[in-house]
Amino acid sequence: MRPDNNHVKKAIANAEAFLQDSIEPALIRGLDGYQRKQVQRHFEKSQEYQVKSYKEKEETILRVYPVGFIRRLTEQKAQEVLMKGRPEELPPMGSFERFIVHDYLKDREGIRTESRGEGRDRHVEIQPLFGRNPKKAKRKLTR
Repeated sequence: MRPDNNHVKKAIANAEAFLQDSIEPALIRGLDGYQRKQVQRHFEKSQEYQVKSYKEKEETILRVYPVGFIRRLTEQKAQEVLMKGRPEELPPMGSFERFIVHDYLKDREGIRTESRGEGRDRHVEIQPLFGRNPKKAKRKLTR
């Protein structure tokens, strides 16, 4: 029996509409294994999205993360930090979204990232670095 492609197309269309300008992942429920694989293939064709599966009781839920949008937002904030010389905060995010930000900026010169806040208010702050990194300076002084 052929799986219902309309259900898959509708799930993809709804997720793409939700993800348009969002840092929140789109949640897709009610798909069987074959349909989840189709949705995952669709989104992972580009570097814009990352799909993860989570088990919630008996149901498997797909989360589609807007990695491309998060990286563009991060880049914009990083440029503001470098130009203005003062810290900038990103909106509150889940742990995976914060990981994307930290990973994206880990090798960037002139800035550092730090997660702040608790629970749902946890967010990333991008801070400028001028001169030497204080941690490295302390290490050199203690030798």
